[in-house]
Amino acid sequence: MKQSSCGLDFGTSNSTLGVMHANKPSLVQLEGDYPNLPSAIFFNYDDEQTYFGREALEEYIGGVDGRLMRSLKSVLGTSLMNETTQLKRRRVGFADIIAEFVFHLKKTAEAKTGTTLSQVVVGRPAHFVDDDDAADDEAQNQLEAIIKSAGFAEVQFQFEPIAAAFDYEMTAGSHKELAFIVDIGGGTADFSVIRTGGDRANSDRSDDILATYGVHVGGTDIDRILAVEKIMPLLGYHSKLKGKGLPAPSWLFNDLATWHRINALYSHALRTQVKQMMLEAEQPLLLKRLANVLENKKGHYLLNCAETMKVDLTDAERAHQEFDIGAEDFSIDVDRTEFAAMLESWLAAISGAVTKTLALAAVPITDIATVFLTGGTTLSPPVRELLQQRFNTSQIVIGDSLGSVGLGLTLAASRRFR
Repeated sequence: MKQSSCGLDFGTSNSTLGVMHANKPSLVQLEGDYPNLPSAIFFNYDDEQTYFGREALEEYIGGVDGRLMRSLKSVLGTSLMNETTQLKRRRVGFADIIAEFVFHLKKTAEAKTGTTLSQVVVGRPAHFVDDDDAADDEAQNQLEAIIKSAGFAEVQFQFEPIAAAFDYEMTAGSHKELAFIVDIGGGTADFSVIRTGGDRANSDRSDDILATYGVHVGGTDIDRILAVEKIMPLLGYHSKLKGKGLPAPSWLFNDLATWHRINALYSHALRTQVKQMMLEAEQPLLLKRLANVLENKKGHYLLNCAETMKVDLTDAERAHQEFDIGAEDFSIDVDRTEFAAMLESWLAAISGAVTKTLALAAVPITDIATVFLTGGTTLSPPVRELLQQRFNTSQIVIGDSLGSVGLGLTLAASRRFR
């Protein structure tokens, strides 16, 4: 079978893999007609099969007994990478679970393209871990080892916003300009200032990159904020316990609103603790809902509902969501004004990162000719409004929200592995 190179965007929320076709980068259809695969894996305890992407989410939402894992990229560089998690009768390391997901991407792409993919350029955020260079280096080393264990012989890395810039250049024409690249995905927000229209045959391009910066905030944080602000109070968050009048422990609700921490809450000891809290609660009905969520393993379902509301607010002024947790049903409404107010601190972090990136590049904002947007979270209206206000003299160009990075990585791979 023919040997080939590829670009791999292993994302917090979605992943893509691209190859060169007719001298142009092209994303492989990884699930049906979709060129992206949700970064989700489900271990079905009934048929003992493993499901990926949309199938994984459908299995989980359908109530099949098993274990859903999402946002696995978020554990890179953390202590969780040294731990194992229970999958029915066996314990498995997080590195092995990520490797299984990457191997599925590779195997699917090879079957679709009829080639052996041995060389890969992998996207990485500006920072896997904020303000900790050692942990950041360790995260890249961990990911490199995982990619190799999945069957790739040669692995190189490229910053994700730089890859997005390469994709932008394919349609930007040959004129030179300063572009500000915004890549906000599920887990990170990354920014670059780059001179476009340079020597595109050069695989280095380091002289054209004026600055790269990022912060560890993204779309999954918005899911968490929505869940904490709107859903968790209906499960007992901030509710008082009798006696000392203390609130129910906040850590429980914050973990229940964080994709990669949910599975650790499904323990007999915690369910027993929550049942005891029900006896002490001023509003026991709320804690009863929480007990049902834990008993029926509905944590990922709640966050999926929060994610749905976030997506609905992209095109609608108001989002409505019904919840079925196996007990009393309830519903939530959120409008865009309330949504933007919830994201005030999150948006401030994005704005601060923009300022930092421009300072590192040592260019005034008025010198930026084009702002290129990619990453699913850039579709959110509060994000668009913030960027349009900051770059009010620049052209805003909207790229492929889920595919630009993968296409740019594929182009980088074709240049590096000639």
